[in-house]
Amino acid sequence: MDEPRPGAQVADHEGTATMAGAARRLIAAIRLTDAPTSDLAEATALVTRAAALLEPHMVDTTVMQGGLRPELATMLPGPADDPSAFFPYSPVVGPLNPIAPPIAMSFDGERMRGTTVLGALYGGPPDSIHGGIIALVFDELLGSTNVCLGMGAFTGTLSVRYERTTPVGRELALEAWLDRVEGRKVFTKGTISDAGGVTARAEGIFIRFPMD
Repeated sequence: MDEPRPGAQVADHEGTATMAGAARRLIAAIRLTDAPTSDLAEATALVTRAAALLEPHMVDTTVMQGGLRPELATMLPGPADDPSAFFPYSPVVGPLNPIAPPIAMSFDGERMRGTTVLGALYGGPPDSIHGGIIALVFDELLGSTNVCLGMGAFTGTLSVRYERTTPVGRELALEAWLDRVEGRKVFTKGTISDAGGVTARAEGIFIRFPMD
């Protein structure tokens, strides 16, 4: 395993989380903006300047949602009931990832639950969340359930049944639970619902990685 580069410091997670929140606001504005050319040019210059400030500090290492540097990932301890604590760079629950909503989830020992409001950035059909985003959310929802149960595994298959469209800008409830285990295969199920009931269901078959 590579050692941190000379002078490398543990990432400023609080500062990164604050910046990621600001970036989410920017991304949401870009998605819906109809600004005049002069405002677009000024905003582009500011974004370009921000990127130039950060690019010299980019880390060249293994990319993983569990940490910026694999050798320092264990420095991010967190409660076993909070997926964002052990997946801080997740594109779904990661507070340090600017493209993550992020979705807050918690595990009660048997079921994973969460709530979120997904905005226009994630839209597909009119006023509806893109089906691929729904699948992404399910993959993290079900996979995080397995991790909280001490059965971390890679996704083998993910089957999603879209009962109806999932609305943009409305509160959504997420729930997942372990169905069964067969050898190295972990079967996990989940739902996404709005005020009117279930909008989508999923079942994932996850393959536990060998321990030796």
